[in-house]
Amino acid sequence: MDPILNPYNPGAGSRPSYLAGRDIILSKANILFKRVKAGRSQRSIMLYGLRGVGKTVLLNHLNNMATEDGYIVEQMEMSENDKFDMKMTNHIRKILLQISLFENAKDKLKKAFRVLKSLSLTLPDGPEISIDVDALAGEADSGNFETDLTDMFVHIGNAAKEEGKYVCILIDETQYLRESDMAALIAACHKVSQLELPLVVVCAGLPSIAAMAGDAKSYAERLFEFIPVSNLVSPEVELAISQPAKDLGVEFTDEAIRETIRITKGYPYFIQELGKHTWNRAAKSPIEVEDVISAKDETLNELDNSFFKVRFDRAINSEKRLMGAMAELGDGPFSMSDVAAKMNVKPTSASPTRATLIRKGFIYAPSHGQIDFTVPLFADFLRRAKISGTIGEE
Repeated sequence: MDPILNPYNPGAGSRPSYLAGRDIILSKANILFKRVKAGRSQRSIMLYGLRGVGKTVLLNHLNNMATEDGYIVEQMEMSENDKFDMKMTNHIRKILLQISLFENAKDKLKKAFRVLKSLSLTLPDGPEISIDVDALAGEADSGNFETDLTDMFVHIGNAAKEEGKYVCILIDETQYLRESDMAALIAACHKVSQLELPLVVVCAGLPSIAAMAGDAKSYAERLFEFIPVSNLVSPEVELAISQPAKDLGVEFTDEAIRETIRITKGYPYFIQELGKHTWNRAAKSPIEVEDVISAKDETLNELDNSFFKVRFDRAINSEKRLMGAMAELGDGPFSMSDVAAKMNVKPTSASPTRATLIRKGFIYAPSHGQIDFTVPLFADFLRRAKISGTIGEE
């Protein structure tokens, strides 16, 4: 097949040609946006799932949905070393500037800019907000980020309401927020919801964000709907692999589809990668099972040398050793005591390494005393690479 016309899009956050299996999530987001526009309160959304299942794709899609619905949208992606308060302050500035474009600034918008100035002055080494207004005393100037962000969100909501506008803030990689930042975000969203202001926050992150939110604020589950983004089931895999080709007049045989389901196990990123290589190898339509089988090794090789390896190379030797021990035990979730035994160390000795792997986003804790990889099929990669739990420590 012509590689230039290849309809499969493996890549971080790259939208697939056909978004399979996510209709319920999109429907819930549509209801959220419509209710907020109508001045009604509605639980916001936190999407959680492993890496490569399409959370960023969904967040980008929600960005488009909200924009088409008339929202002012700001999207931010957190990383391990980001400071949430500084990053959020910069995005708030952009939001207020967008509100100010619609017509001459009114009182509540001017007040919101003054509150933003107050907030920026409370942040150590915070961003310099170049706006020709004075800080507003008594608003967002306490130095307590939870209190100050709540003040700021209320003033954004009031300014947007005064201008007849709606605001949507999208936050990706939410697991990198500190607990105090998560508490501040939830408290601010809570106040906005109580006042029925036109501001909505949608988050996405690893499975740990549900527990993080609950630990930060006990009422988080009443404020957000936590929606899992998981692997696709067989009918959804069939659509994800066959529909993009069908749109170009190319068919898959039933055997080829079944083999794709078997190899990928419904993992969305793997489906796109295998689809890409299968398309490039196939000579004609319909695409046969032999085409899928012949593309498997090339697909695994590309995953190993890029998708998996890029992540693995960020780990130090002690972290690689712990992950190697996990892989040697089979497929997760894994008991931390079993992992420590495989490493020939006490669980307490392995705890610091476990903590850094969680912080870096390599693993997560699905339940007490257990750990698992945040990337599906990562254990298979470690076994192919012969990564052992006996690698020397740094």
